[in-house]
Amino acid sequence: MIKKPWTRRQFLGASLAGPLVLRQAAAAGSSAAAASPLTPAMLEDLRAAVDEIIPASDGMPAASEVKSVEYLTTVASRHREFRSQLQGSLKGLRQVARQRFGKGFSRLTAAQRVEALRSFESKNAASFSNLRDDVYEAYYTNQRVWKQIGYDFYPTNQAGPQMKPFDDSALAVVRKRPRDYREVK
Repeated sequence: MIKKPWTRRQFLGASLAGPLVLRQAAAAGSSAAAASPLTPAMLEDLRAAVDEIIPASDGMPAASEVKSVEYLTTVASRHREFRSQLQGSLKGLRQVARQRFGKGFSRLTAAQRVEALRSFESKNAASFSNLRDDVYEAYYTNQRVWKQIGYDFYPTNQAGPQMKPFDDSALAVVRKRPRDYREVK
């Protein structure tokens, strides 16, 4: 478990380094799973968990489809505290699955996975929150997801997009209402 929260600079450094590391690994012909800091069982559980936390829907890809597992294993291989936190969350999730259903998390049905995640959240809220937040980070820092949600990345050291001027006609309906509607007494 991470002892103190990451600063914005640490978060951006880790999250923006992920896609670069993945590109370098792909160019070298290696896979994140080959050098993974997670056991094969943990990788299976992580893949199942990310897809239950962010499933495919409404034209959006599931978390595993945008390489969230690879992203998380890359960050875990580079940051010891993050690796310990992720491993702890996955061990706790597997333990809950075994206690409730007698098998590992990745072997459960979709409904059982959801139930196991809910049980894990109620038994260990901090560990669940860490896992959920890590999955969100992996998903929402992916450029494919950015394009689908209409997000444009603008570096903070450059001017970003300009806001459209306010359309004053949007207030016309409110201005036509009686005075006591518009003003607080």
